[in-house]
Amino acid sequence: MNSRRVVSSFFLRRHVARLALPLAIATFVASCGERQQQSGGPPPPAVTVAKPVKRTVFDYDEYVGRFTAINSVEVRARVSGYLDKLHFKDGQLVKQGDLLFTIDKRPFQNTLDQARANLVQAQSNLAYTEADYTRGQALVRDKTITDQTFEQRAQAFRNAKASVTANEAA
Repeated sequence: MNSRRVVSSFFLRRHVARLALPLAIATFVASCGERQQQSGGPPPPAVTVAKPVKRTVFDYDEYVGRFTAINSVEVRARVSGYLDKLHFKDGQLVKQGDLLFTIDKRPFQNTLDQARANLVQAQSNLAYTEADYTRGQALVRDKTITDQTFEQRAQAFRNAKASVTANEAA
């Protein structure tokens, strides 16, 4: 039994010797790291503290887009001409019957003056042909003029009446 103890003690010492060297190296390395941390390292960073601010936060989004009106009205002039005045502002609400534009009246005034002059001329022509027609009635009864001449005077009178009616409409 003695020899067994000797053998196992021999193996035990040998096994401990094998483990002792790595354990000593590991302990040395570990202790070196502790010394380095304790000795010097950088100081901890400075930290600032702020008190929270209480306020209302509004959520909003920005979108790029184009707006179009739901209702639209097309405005057309009944006559052509140059605009003289604009009686509303862009974006202003307008009602039916509101004056929107004023068109330059000078060309229309010239046309109106011409139409009035033509009417006066037609009325003058009507007065002349009416007097001529009335004289022709008396002369055709006395057989002083021919029936053909009287018919020409009657036709001229009817044309003068039609001309007056047309110029009054214009």
